[in-house]
Amino acid sequence: MSQLGNDIRNVRDEASAAGGRLADDARAELARLRSQVERLMEERVTPALGQAAETVEDYSRRARHSIEDNANAVAETVRQQPLLYVAAAAFGGYIVGRLMGTRTYVYPDRK
Repeated sequence: MSQLGNDIRNVRDEASAAGGRLADDARAELARLRSQVERLMEERVTPALGQAAETVEDYSRRARHSIEDNANAVAETVRQQPLLYVAAAAFGGYIVGRLMGTRTYVYPDRK
């Protein structure tokens, strides 16, 4: 019986050692993969994100300048012919009022 106990202990110790080696191999492989991912992030992803950020910033700067230029052009046009634009606004208000009808929604209970 003693020989069987020794054999069982030896098998258990060998299995434990093999499991330890397997765990060490897995840790080493994970460390290698982690370093590859970090290297790829530094080499490819980070520069791509930087370029994307620069592109978005450029587009936003262009859009802001375009909006400012158009706003200035409209303001200058209104300054040159203010009565025309006041009349257009009054006409627009009249049309909206006619489209809404004669009903009032402020006091719906009163007729």
